[in-house]
Amino acid sequence: MADDAHAHLDDRLRKAFEADDRAVSRVAREALADRAVTRPRRRLGLAAAAATVCIVSALALWPSRPLPHVEPAAADLVGSVTDGLLVVPLPDGSVAITGGGARQDRPDDGYGIVLAEGDLR
Repeated sequence: MADDAHAHLDDRLRKAFEADDRAVSRVAREALADRAVTRPRRRLGLAAAAATVCIVSALALWPSRPLPHVEPAAADLVGSVTDGLLVVPLPDGSVAITGGGARQDRPDDGYGIVLAEGDLR
């Protein structure tokens, strides 16, 4: 610290945190000993990562049994416009109703949002 008024505080902090030579030697010895253990662990980790990549690649490229071809069900929906609303009876017995004026926040022409409910086919 450059301030003379706090020089005594600087000396007290330096004495409080002064390193013991034995502690420094012990920490250095442990750090050097741990480095020898880290190398095999690092190699083992790299080998495990490489094996995982190989297995995932093999599974992704493995020829799988082809899925059976399912013909899509032919569905004709007939609806009617009533009071400006499109009403469409659906095969499951429910009714879809849509219509009304264009919203102010609607997407630009050529873009749209489709909400669908039911089972995927």
